[in-house]
Amino acid sequence: MAEDKQGIGNMPVGVAFVGVLSILNGIAAIVIGGLWLWASGDADVLGEVDTSADEATIYGWTALVLGVIIVLVSVGLLRGSRFARFLVLTLMVLRIGADVFALIMVDGYSVVQAVIGIAWALLIIVMLTTRKASSYFLQR
Repeated sequence: MAEDKQGIGNMPVGVAFVGVLSILNGIAAIVIGGLWLWASGDADVLGEVDTSADEATIYGWTALVLGVIIVLVSVGLLRGSRFARFLVLTLMVLRIGADVFALIMVDGYSVVQAVIGIAWALLIIVMLTTRKASSYFLQR
């Protein structure tokens, strides 16, 4: 099918888009995690967001580790790995859970940041479960 060969090699455009989007999502999680870890040592910042150093540290490390895993698995996704596809879907669900957790448990957590993170993860899930994407991974 000529339609399925519009991306990188024989990869559908949607899969290539998801791979790049997932890498960007992972990088964003790494940056956010790093910012929370930095904030955990700054009493003024913690006072502004009304959270404890322990909460900021836990969220920071969680976001950082998830970000690194997302980037590594995204590389596998771009290589056409079905297991990587499964892991990306799973990690996006965990990413949504992390943002919901932070909204509930971390006072002062940015609603805008959470909404962007959740929307980004949902977009990745939708793009990775299209008929063309599913067909591509089943052929591998």
